[in-house]
Amino acid sequence: MDIRKKASLIGGLVGMATKTTFSYYSRGPRCHTWPLWFQLYRDAIFYIIKSTAHVTASEQTIDSIDFDALYASNRKNDLPTSKMPAHMGRFERGRIPVKEVHIDIAAFANTGPAEAGLVRLTKDDQRSGTREIAYDMLVPKTLVKTKNAFDCKPLEQNERIVLYMHGGAYTMGSPASHRGVTGRLVHHSGVRCIAIDYRLAPRYPFPAQLHDAYIAYHYLVKQGFKPKNIVLAGDSAGGNLSISLTLLLRHIGAPPPGGLLLISPWVDVISERPSMLANIKYDYLYPLPLENPMCLSRVFYAPGRRLTDKLREELKHPLVSPIYADFSDFPPTLIQVGSKEIMFDDVDEMHRRMLASDQKNQTNVVYERYPDMIHVFHQFADLPCAQEAYVSIGSFINRL
Repeated sequence: MDIRKKASLIGGLVGMATKTTFSYYSRGPRCHTWPLWFQLYRDAIFYIIKSTAHVTASEQTIDSIDFDALYASNRKNDLPTSKMPAHMGRFERGRIPVKEVHIDIAAFANTGPAEAGLVRLTKDDQRSGTREIAYDMLVPKTLVKTKNAFDCKPLEQNERIVLYMHGGAYTMGSPASHRGVTGRLVHHSGVRCIAIDYRLAPRYPFPAQLHDAYIAYHYLVKQGFKPKNIVLAGDSAGGNLSISLTLLLRHIGAPPPGGLLLISPWVDVISERPSMLANIKYDYLYPLPLENPMCLSRVFYAPGRRLTDKLREELKHPLVSPIYADFSDFPPTLIQVGSKEIMFDDVDEMHRRMLASDQKNQTNVVYERYPDMIHVFHQFADLPCAQEAYVSIGSFINRL
């Protein structure tokens, strides 16, 4: 972003803050539970996202879009690093040597739009033999002084571990941007967490993220963790990835994880449900229509590809939009969502489908709706609802 654009953005933010503050004190908070600082944060994030959205892109201009430049810009202006509170524990960086995980390419047969990509990516890794997946190993304070606490191996025979996938619409974010969330997760659960730095679109479109998550899961198993003791967790796109990985594991007949933690999961990438518009005045997300080639769904799945009926149908595949999956025999799942999210209706509908798929075990899914909360409200850790949510996460993980 050049100096003039930055100056314009800063000037706009100052004006936004003035307008928000005046509105707060003259009309009251937008939601009655919102403190001023939270409304200012929400409005600032929304302003930045809307100001930088490519609203004029179209099918007529799709050939002129430089997706490599978009990827580079996203990396340069990525989500900011968040801190793991020191009193909650520590983290260390590590790397997964991909060559240590054996993958049977034949297992990917009949995985729909993911099949060709999963096969190609696996063959690429086999040829290079050098690729690694970076990760954070986050350790709660209670375990920091334990011998080998930061090694990716079980500390005891039945140790439980969380495999966390960060959010960011598959185009932004990293373990570093989510340390505030993952740090509180390990603090409240007392369980170690490995947060992977999976590949991002548009340079690495679908199914690169699923491929990395698949490798990370099998790496944990190879290191000695039992599948039943692995909890898949993620927010937003990471929630999508947690479900998609579970579906892929079921498809190939691999042992499922012991549980799923889904924070504001992105479950329908082509959604047009009412909350997408009704909650836009509350949430900070600014979705572009599917007809726009810079729509995040298209950038993540097939950057530069024109919108056709075939593409629309592919975007409804369960490995892309998990809301359309069969949830029979799914692991125990905790879903947390805010009532003011634009994706609230999607998550609500997925919950109904989960219950319908598993009539015999209605208690298998814990569904928590937080009034007046927005997308991944957990990042605003001073909110009472966020603190309540973390306590619930810790309890859920320890009940598994």
